[in-house]
Order: sequence, then C-alpha cells, then structure tokens
Amino acid sequence: MGNEGEGYGAFAYAFDEALGRRFFAALSPLLDELIARYPPSEKTHLDVACGTGLAVRYFRSKGYSSVGIDASVPMLRVARSRGGRLSAGDMRALPLRRTFSTITCLYDSLNHMLSAEDLTAAFVAVREVMSEESLFFFDVNHPDVYRTVWSLEDPYVSADGTHRLVMDTVYSSATRQATAHVSGWARVNGQRVEISEQRRQRCYNSREVRRCLRDAGLRPVELIDFDPFEEGGSRKVKLFFVVQKAK
Repeated sequence: MGNEGEGYGAFAYAFDEALGRRFFAALSPLLDELIARYPPSEKTHLDVACGTGLAVRYFRSKGYSSVGIDASVPMLRVARSRGGRLSAGDMRALPLRRTFSTITCLYDSLNHMLSAEDLTAAFVAVREVMSEESLFFFDVNHPDVYRTVWSLEDPYVSADGTHRLVMDTVYSSATRQATAHVSGWARVNGQRVEISEQRRQRCYNSREVRRCLRDAGLRPVELIDFDPFEEGGSRKVKLFFVVQKAK
C-alpha cells in the first residue's frame, strides 16, 4: 500500500498511545457494571471494530473467549500483542458463523458509517451473530460533540517521545458529516513514520440510532449518557446503548 499504508500503520500506534488506552481506562468501570447487571449465559465475546485490541484483552482477563474483528490490518498488528483471536473484516459483513453472548463496538466506530443504510447494515450483521440471550454494547458520539468539540478551531494534539498526533476537525451541520485531518508521526518498529490522512464520521441522534436498530431487528434495553473523560460539564459526550434482539 506504499506510504498510505505506512501512514495508517503509524496512526494505529499513535491512536493507541494518545486516545485508545485513555478511553478504555475510563470505559472499563462501565463495562464492569454492565457485566454485573447483565450476567451472560456463557463467556463468549466479539469486539466489532476492535482497533488495537483493548476490549479483547479486557474480556479475556474476565475469563471470556474473545474474538476481535477490524477492517484495518495495521490496527490488528497492534492488537496482536494483546492476545485473543483476531480477524480482518468489514463490520457490515462479519466473517463469522457463530453466536456470542456479549458483543461490543466501541470508540464511536459506528459513527464511521456515513449513511443510515450502512449503519443498519452493521446492525444486521451484528444481529446475525447474536442469540436470543446475547447483549450488544456500543457507543456513538452525542450530537453535541460535533457541534462543540469537532467544531473547535484549535486542533487536538497529543505528543510524547513515541508519537505526535494532531487532529484538526471540522463539522458541517448541512451534511451532518465531520472530517478529521490527521497528521503527525509515530515510532513503528523503531522508525519514525509520518501520518497524513483524513477520517470522516456521521452525526446520529438517538432517534436515528433507534430507527436503524429497529430496522435491523434489534431493540435498546438501556441508553446511558457517558463522558469517558469527565471534561464535558453539562455537555453530553457519548450515547452508550445496551441492545438485544427484538422479540
């Protein structure tokens, strides 16, 4: 893939250092609460868009058999160091033929579905690996995040001796799409690799997410307002859904 592939690999390392670990440290207590509140019938777990494998490692530490799926091979390379079964695949067409008691899709990965049709397709794919007892945990960005954080003039910057990650974001209320211009560098296998790419997300409100869930044959059990970094004040940050198959 040339420089594009190398840059994407560098982003995986920088993301893990700058955002991934921090987010998951904040998320872990919520997952602890949810597992206690909804104890699974068996300890099998699937992480959709598993990224650098933090959720796979978490569930394995709880005694689960855990599988991670991600479309990014560089992300999976980072995840491999954390163990578990990993596979490349699109969240709209999961390469699996079995069910899992617990399924997760975290880090606002579903906001990368840029249309309601794609979001519904991802939900349909998840439903196909759910039993009647399975639960699906996922988060999406609250719309307020796009109108405030993603619309700031100053970029997000994270830097230390292993990476420098700069994310300059813009949001269009007309298209309800957000674009992050990502630049910087990361040390990959001892070498400094430059990062230069764009990432896009779509803003969904809770009503739209519920509609896509319904169209996919799923229903929300619980909706939680979640601020992983406790920096939002009165602003909402994440919509965290607990979902099961519709009866």
